[in-house]
Amino acid sequence: MHWDAVRVPDPAVADAVLDRLGRETGSVIADGRTGVAYWLVRPQAADSWPAMPRVSVLARDDFVAVPPIWMLQGTGPHWRVPFLADSYLTPPDHLCAALLAATAHLQEEDDAPLVGLAAERQAWREQGQRIRSRLREVNRRSITRESRPWG
Repeated sequence: MHWDAVRVPDPAVADAVLDRLGRETGSVIADGRTGVAYWLVRPQAADSWPAMPRVSVLARDDFVAVPPIWMLQGTGPHWRVPFLADSYLTPPDHLCAALLAATAHLQEEDDAPLVGLAAERQAWREQGQRIRSRLREVNRRSITRESRPWG
């Protein structure tokens, strides 16, 4: 089995994505301690997706705790949507559309001015966004084996 995992740390976003996907979803791993959910997609299927707030794609060398097939609930990793050998992958286009819809309000929150926060905290947030954007670019380039434009 080869797959990439799409990590969604916000349980409300995960619920919205599951509602939108319905029967189109593949297997979903959930962590009962943290509320993080993972959708499985074919390798490199999410490489061309636009950046989405609080959504990350984990590939070959990243760690995902995969529970036993029979673990359907619990405080640790379990299958929120059961693993089925013939339909464990989620169609990437459907998942991307559902994630974009579910995270649209998060993007608006991220873009809104930070009322009442210190200028230093706002600067940290903006720096974090630049770093995440740079890391996505580095990951994309390493996957496609493109040469790096920086020294």
